[in-house]
Amino acid sequence: MSHKLAIITPAKNEAKNIPNLVRGMASQTHKPDLWIFINDGSTDDTVQVFEKELEGKASAFEKTTVLRIDYQDEESGYALGPKYSRIIKFGLEQIFNLEKKSKVDYDFLGILDSDVVPEEKYYESLLENFNEDPKLGIASAARQLEDYGSEIITSYVNRSFAPSGFRVWRRKCLNETDYKISVSQDAVSAAKAIMMGWKVKSFADLEVRLRQRGAKFGYEYYGKSAYMRHVPYLYVLAGAARMFLRGKKMDARQYINGYKEAARQNISRIDDPLAIKYFRHRFYYKLLGK
Repeated sequence: MSHKLAIITPAKNEAKNIPNLVRGMASQTHKPDLWIFINDGSTDDTVQVFEKELEGKASAFEKTTVLRIDYQDEESGYALGPKYSRIIKFGLEQIFNLEKKSKVDYDFLGILDSDVVPEEKYYESLLENFNEDPKLGIASAARQLEDYGSEIITSYVNRSFAPSGFRVWRRKCLNETDYKISVSQDAVSAAKAIMMGWKVKSFADLEVRLRQRGAKFGYEYYGKSAYMRHVPYLYVLAGAARMFLRGKKMDARQYINGYKEAARQNISRIDDPLAIKYFRHRFYYKLLGK
């Protein structure tokens, strides 16, 4: 059975990453039927590079509808804030509008950030996993090859999470959980999916290559993220203790400091009741197998 796949790629000043992105998509054994490239007010030659690379790989995308759409948002950064979710929401709306016009429905929808290069069988493998497990709602790779310039460092995603930057949704799961503009939306949508009976998984046999993440943000970022998700401070202390015992003393301190500073500043937090319930009682739900 053939399934329709649509992918959204947001990009702002990503000219240096676009060639690898396009080559990575061109080499996929299962290419998306629709690829929406959203230019978020780039001031470099992101658009020109994308169009040039696409032209050079035209034969690889013969069966893919590629749309480039311009988008403008005054907010500058993506990290944890609502801007990223606004762009993705905009992209989803483009897909829904196209469905109404073309009478074609997409069974799976995903995001691929412009700095991410998936392995060749990435989408083929994910769709196979979706076909094998009808309760799988959101999926991604677990293995990340982070490019630090002088070296490639392998990191792993929590197996019960699927990062927004290279995830795929089953359409029914997306419809049921909805996609609302929010801070830390990837965490919100994953939590809601789990609470509504869907599985969220990252697969250890799949990998993506991307620019550095951990070093770029630091563990204060993850502490801030925990606060935004209403993670209890006791859980944060437990996580920091694990880091400390593994010799990551600086990371542990930054993690706690990030949480405390976010609380002191009273920054915006997720407001979805179902997601809040999940994060406040995550250990309990993990014991239940959620």
